[in-house]
Amino acid sequence: MQHLTKVYIFGGGLYAVCLTEADLSVVVSKGTMGEDEVDELIKLLTRREPLLRGVGTVGVGKRELVDRLSVSRSTVDRGIRELEAAGLLTRSAEGYRRTLFGELLLSEYDRFAATVDTLGGGRTLLADLPPAFDLDPVLLEDATVVTASQYAPHQPVSALCSVLAEARWIQTVFPAVFPQVLNQWLSLCDGEMIRADIVLTEPVVAELVGTHTETLQQFLAQSCLSLHQVDDGPRYGLVIAESEAEATAGVVVMDDRGGARAFMKTDAEAAVSWVRERINDQLMQSTPLAELQSTEP
Repeated sequence: MQHLTKVYIFGGGLYAVCLTEADLSVVVSKGTMGEDEVDELIKLLTRREPLLRGVGTVGVGKRELVDRLSVSRSTVDRGIRELEAAGLLTRSAEGYRRTLFGELLLSEYDRFAATVDTLGGGRTLLADLPPAFDLDPVLLEDATVVTASQYAPHQPVSALCSVLAEARWIQTVFPAVFPQVLNQWLSLCDGEMIRADIVLTEPVVAELVGTHTETLQQFLAQSCLSLHQVDDGPRYGLVIAESEAEATAGVVVMDDRGGARAFMKTDAEAAVSWVRERINDQLMQSTPLAELQSTEP
């Protein structure tokens, strides 16, 4: 049986694809791809994506592609030549089909398109944040974003309190003092909440000691609240609020004056994992506030 070897470039790697009628194997070796080649491949994929998607992985003839895509025969001919030359599709007994290279690129194309769509949903908020802001796009997947406005500046905090009110287990990192949130934590202790791990930055603790002393003492007296202090926390608030049914992740985006600019909430699994990981990192770096209070003169 004759073998035909074709060499493709993908993701900076050189793919030597040993082909029979069934594509026998894929061998990956080291290699690089120039910027011009990458640009041309991206342009080709963007331009010919409907055709590449239309051929599928089994095989289809040109006439069927013309009918399926509602384009001319010359457009199909030209597109097939370009995609075949780039190694994205090949001939099969049934017509034309995607190669493994084409399948992988199309998958990455879809992933990128989904990310663009997700980020687009938070465009207004993201446009006001600095480029180095630590925010993973997964936080915007199926997210509800509540922003502050001139006439309703407390909407983000109210949205956060609504999430907290439904929880029985809470983990949170907070970089600011919001009286509404303080009251919510106390009311949760009188309800059905089992435990809340609360990480506060050093400035927040100083403000609680200076202007909310009575509230702080109430917190320390609650067995369901575990307060921690961290020296250098994030510039945004993080929360995981769990009930028996689900876990919700939340992020409070702060403005330059220490107020809440926006609150994002989502129950997407990847977002919950992202927020939980960062809260746990802060917990590992923190000190229980009760220990710090007991050592003060």
